[in-house]
Amino acid sequence: MPQALGSRSLLDHFSALEDPRESWRVLYPLPEILLLVLCATLAGMEDFVEIRLWADQRLDFLRRFLPYERGVPSHDTLCDVINALDPELFKACFLAWVEGLRDAQPEIIAIDGKTSRRTHARKKGREPLAPGIGLGRPPAPGARPGGGGRQVQ
Repeated sequence: MPQALGSRSLLDHFSALEDPRESWRVLYPLPEILLLVLCATLAGMEDFVEIRLWADQRLDFLRRFLPYERGVPSHDTLCDVINALDPELFKACFLAWVEGLRDAQPEIIAIDGKTSRRTHARKKGREPLAPGIGLGRPPAPGARPGGGGRQVQ
């Protein structure tokens, strides 16, 4: 799958993490464990037992990215490895990955018919937010700012 210029893969962001295990005892490479735990967590799994069960059902998906030659590790192995990682470094890697997903200037959407509380000058009164228009970008065709009724004609 081609990547956009300057983009990094998920595992590239976590390459700063060092495997805390003794190298001669490693059966499951750290990138395989990280990919498994991150994907399963993003899919809604909440503990290592659920992550392991998720992996058993989606091993073909995981093998599209890494070999998983020995299958998936036990929930105990997942727990031990993740708990042995430096939590501050893991947090920094995760935040760098998430930041890389965002646009340089995220679009802010004003919600139809709403006013922001405590953001007005008392003498002027409240002004409604522009309905459904992305701020900083041109309005969608047919959208009109201001008063009630339908905004798209």
